[in-house]
Amino acid sequence: MIRFPHTRSYKRFLLHSPLVVGGESCVCEGTLRDLSMHGCSMVCDREFPLGSKVRVSLLLSDQMSALPIELSRVTWVKGRECGVEFMQLPLQSRLRLNRTLRIALIQFLNARKNGEWRKPTV
Repeated sequence: MIRFPHTRSYKRFLLHSPLVVGGESCVCEGTLRDLSMHGCSMVCDREFPLGSKVRVSLLLSDQMSALPIELSRVTWVKGRECGVEFMQLPLQSRLRLNRTLRIALIQFLNARKNGEWRKPTV
């Protein structure tokens, strides 16, 4: 079994929005669970094999058109839930993703400042 280390260098923000994922032999719909500058996790209609290459189109609520991620690699799988690492991100997509994450960071910091954010209990 192939294992890929997935240490994160960016904070992931909880964001729930629809997405479309295309692999080598299928295209399916899914839901974004969290997002960072270098990757995301999602729940899809189908299972993708660990290590497979996929194209992801994020349908974010603050954007008029889908945000294309040209090339991603599946780094972990739990049934129909998986995590992907963004490997090829066009400049326009990177700028749009940066804008979305900047807004999420400001909301996160404001919520924490106002005492609305609490660390999840395990």
